Amino acid sequence: MKLDFRLACLAVTLVVAGGCQGNKSSSDSARGKDGDKRPAPQYFRVDRATASRLQGVVRFQGNPPARKRLTMDSEADCQKLHRGPVYEETVRLGKDRRLANAFVYIQKGLEGKTFEPPAEAVVLEQKGCQFIPRVVGIRTGQTLRVKNSDPVSHNVHPMPKNNRDWNQQQPPLGPDLNRRFAFPEVMIPVKCNIHAWMKSYIGVLDHPYFAITAEDGAFSLDNVPPGDYVVAAWHEATGEKQVAITLGASETKTVDFVLTSAN
Repeated sequence: MKLDFRLACLAVTLVVAGGCQGNKSSSDSARGKDGDKRPAPQYFRVDRATASRLQGVVRFQGNPPARKRLTMDSEADCQKLHRGPVYEETVRLGKDRRLANAFVYIQKGLEGKTFEPPAEAVVLEQKGCQFIPRVVGIRTGQTLRVKNSDPVSHNVHPMPKNNRDWNQQQPPLGPDLNRRFAFPEVMIPVKCNIHAWMKSYIGVLDHPYFAITAEDGAFSLDNVPPGDYVVAAWHEATGEKQVAITLGASETKTVDFVLTSAN
């Protein structure tokens, strides 16, 4: 009788243990081998054998605004960094009215494709109490490194609509600020709350197909997969203009923009 009782207890113990073990296996299966880790993203890889190229020139139409002298009287240390007067050139034109600081990018046509963000940082420098460069392009998740190369304090204040707003003071020759933007946004204005004349613009995209024109107004977007796209060109003095195009396999297509003054 005692033996039967012990066998019954042993059977109950095995059933309970087996049930617990079964629950654990089910839970582990739900979590997967890596526990709670998210699966690695599947990055889109361009087939270079069929990749295409988009190129062109951006020109300005209309009367460019007059050069405006920047008044740095409120900050003598800023004025000392320049030998003569400093001018704000919102519109910089080269030969044949070619426009600098235009931001050209693919606006539509890359939906559903995820591109690996670059590891290197994009630098926005404060030098001579001005933001350099005037226009910056960056990828979502990529680091924006803000440098203060001046012997005066600055205040870096991007004013996004889709991303998180941030506003931070940077001491003279202070350590770099490193920030990232999570969402695409064209364009984010940047100002310095200490020096009202300081301006810059940041274009944030989730793909690598963008360019900023120099004084020759030229741009080039390389290694583009074939497809139907909307390409846009933006400038602070004109706003934005879009063009629909189709890129065939291994094709080089030229698209020129004429941006008209908003004034």
